[in-house]
Amino acid sequence: MNHSSTPSHTPMMQQYLGLKAGYPGTLLFYRMGDFYELFYEDAEKAARLLDITLTKRGQSAGQPIPMAGVPFHSAPNYLARLLKLGESVAICEQVGVVGDLAQAKGPLERRVVRVLTPGTLTEAELLPDKAEPLLLALHWGPRQTLGLAWLSLTQGELHLAQCRSDELPTWAARIGPSELLHSADLPAAPSRELHELQRQWPSLAGGVGGTGTARLSLAARPAWAFDSALGLRKLCAQLQAASLAGWGAQELPLAHAAASALLDYAEHTQGRALAHVATLRVARPEELIDLPASTRRNLELTQTLRGEPSPTLFSLLDTCQTAMGSRLLRRWLLEPQRVRTAAQQRLQAIGLLRQRLLQPLRQALAGAADVERITARLALRQVRPRELVGLAQTLHRAAALAQTLQTGAPTAPPELCDLADRADLATRTERPLPPLLAQLAQQLQPPPDCAELLQRALLPEPAALLRDGGVINHGYDAELDQLRALQHNCDAFLLALEARERERSGIANLRVQFNKVHGFYIEITQGQLDRVPADYRRRQTLKNAERFITPELKAFEDQVLGAQERALAREKWLYEALLEALQPHLGALGELARALAALDALCALAERSLTLDWCAPEFGPEPGIEIRAGRHPVVQARLAESHTPFIPNDTVLGPKARLQIITGPNMGGKSTYMRQVALIALLASVGSYVPAQRCRLGPLDAIHTRIGAADDLANAQSTFMLEMSEAAQILHRASANSLVLMDEIGRGTSTFDGLALAGAIASHLHDKVRAHTLFATHYFELTQFPVEHAAALNLHVSAVESGREIVFLHQIEPGPASRSYGVQVARLAGVPAAVLNQARQTLQALEAHSATAQAQIDLFAPAPGVGLPADEAWAAAEALEPQPPSALEQAVAALDPDALSPREALAALYRLRQLLGPEGAVR
Repeated sequence: MNHSSTPSHTPMMQQYLGLKAGYPGTLLFYRMGDFYELFYEDAEKAARLLDITLTKRGQSAGQPIPMAGVPFHSAPNYLARLLKLGESVAICEQVGVVGDLAQAKGPLERRVVRVLTPGTLTEAELLPDKAEPLLLALHWGPRQTLGLAWLSLTQGELHLAQCRSDELPTWAARIGPSELLHSADLPAAPSRELHELQRQWPSLAGGVGGTGTARLSLAARPAWAFDSALGLRKLCAQLQAASLAGWGAQELPLAHAAASALLDYAEHTQGRALAHVATLRVARPEELIDLPASTRRNLELTQTLRGEPSPTLFSLLDTCQTAMGSRLLRRWLLEPQRVRTAAQQRLQAIGLLRQRLLQPLRQALAGAADVERITARLALRQVRPRELVGLAQTLHRAAALAQTLQTGAPTAPPELCDLADRADLATRTERPLPPLLAQLAQQLQPPPDCAELLQRALLPEPAALLRDGGVINHGYDAELDQLRALQHNCDAFLLALEARERERSGIANLRVQFNKVHGFYIEITQGQLDRVPADYRRRQTLKNAERFITPELKAFEDQVLGAQERALAREKWLYEALLEALQPHLGALGELARALAALDALCALAERSLTLDWCAPEFGPEPGIEIRAGRHPVVQARLAESHTPFIPNDTVLGPKARLQIITGPNMGGKSTYMRQVALIALLASVGSYVPAQRCRLGPLDAIHTRIGAADDLANAQSTFMLEMSEAAQILHRASANSLVLMDEIGRGTSTFDGLALAGAIASHLHDKVRAHTLFATHYFELTQFPVEHAAALNLHVSAVESGREIVFLHQIEPGPASRSYGVQVARLAGVPAAVLNQARQTLQALEAHSATAQAQIDLFAPAPGVGLPADEAWAAAEALEPQPPSALEQAVAALDPDALSPREALAALYRLRQLLGPEGAVR
């Protein structure tokens, strides 16, 4: 309904509808006193999403006005819920002054001061501490090409990429945006792709975790905003560069178009230029180890399979002392690089931190403020006074941390260092810092005079909000000090005036007082009115007293009552001037924030490696994975809580052993073993120590997993369909340098179908893809696979059975398993005894039948049509399909020899001969 088309609305509703017209797809929080109110469709939507009361506010234009509202003081909680649901909110504040004559003939002036969207948040109370909201823009080009640009406002980092349009789900899952921009004039095909992405988003983003939104928010922008030439100019202006060649981003026209809309939208929501966005990166998929959404989900990197934040690999690793360190560590974990340069530098840094300085550095980092987000809010003029005080304190800490790294002496006093540290200090000789730590020491140098300016300008404990006053330090501004002195000296002046007037008038009970309604006054009782001096002027008459004012008191009143208002205005002006003076330091503060985050993340990895007894991995050029006494880090940590030992296992994958067929009972540890291999490979690629006695890792370009059985109801996929979809992705995307985990493939369908598919998939991975593969299965027929495939071997999870009891040893041993122990596992799960007895009898009968059966079909024989053209291959495959019976076969099947007379039998023989045809061919 177009409410604004009706001219007969009340003045307030006319104001509301005029403001709402500028934000048609956004919930408008309209400030009225102590509440934010919503009207019409906004009210109905907010009431439904927030479970708040929907009411009515009279009528306007002859129609009742639906209304819902939230208290001003608790608005952040409601805003956070709306943003998590993917909604955007425009905050409309009162900017007029109550009592102003200019406002007497209409409602208070109001203005939209901030637009909150899921991808452009900077408010501390609305942001998750350990994850970044990201804004992604897409621009479709010719020949199914796609340009991407994404931005982290709080980090000040802009990313560009180009890809094929069919790769959009992969890229979106890798980026994990909270909000996605697209052209309002999308053609039909891209529009379908976009809405399919939104539909699949819960399953695609499930492995990212922590990004803050429950659904992917889509925002349409005008088609003219996606302009390649304009985007190139905007990017150059943003980076203050003549071209993007230095970033390798000059020849990305589709990404430039996406960046044009992205920067325009971000500036629109913030209401100003993005001065702190000064970092550009071009994302190239060939530089990162591919971690598909299924891998992140199955390995539980940042959230569990149930969507919880712990226990996960990230929750185990994250002992960072700062939120920015946690965010960077999470990013390292989700974006491991194929080239080992960064990983080797981190390992060198962790090695030195393990030897010395770890505790002093962590103690110094513990009190550091979130410089990364403070810098972003400083650039956007949204920073609060207490955040700036924390920034000043952190700048001093950064200088001390830099000195510690450069000199090798701890920042903490000797009494806080352990004995090993003090002994090391006494005998230490100069040793060069690893390159990464040397670089961080340089970046940790704070901007000159920045901390001193902040300490001089701000009170040590300022008010939480600027509007409350009490922010600017004493002695920083002479005019402000004078205004404050007037307020602070008020009591002394009034006492002195009261004493003088009592003496002058002779009225002993004369009192000088103040209230907010009448200001300052002199109160005299009725019995003393004949003594009132001539210069007194009556201000108010009471029942038993009169109130007066003198020229001296009136002058003092004007001075004092204006002083508080002028002091607040002066503080606001000084604070804004301080923010302006800090703008030239934004680049240095951003660099310092990144250095603090990196040092914190490295210290966390060093602490974990010491506490959990991990070793440094080695890298080699030859393909393969060698792990000695490997452990699953998260499972081991959970077992340690109950003082249960974890059983380590070795893993060797290489050219002569590319594929492991792993058999054994459920609950025996197959999945744990497979996941631990993947996690160890991932940790090594990140540059972390690993849970093993020794680890050597060859080239790695991807980790693919097909683990678990569950329906994907949101995307209308059954268990088996989801299983086959993930298997298909692996077969298409994996390479000889990939690590592939296949757990119980084929179990979602019938036994014969599943067995046939599992054998074919294993053969393809071994013969064609040649990936390093862990293939867990309950199909014992697959244990024949290594007989015909030279680079495959059998492994099994050991278990010991005593009577009807079973003990899982969790040890991976050579050879195939002898039994599955399914009935025993069912007993442990509490299945009734009668069911178990029947299952045992059936199992014995099936095993006896299997022992007398003929030799099994060759699962691994080449398929008919291999090497033929596609049409001939399909024909050969179809030839194996069951064919309908011929006329001759039907006629023979219809005969009953016992019921035929000799004559009838002879006649039937002639009929069969006729069906065979004159030349012996079946008609």
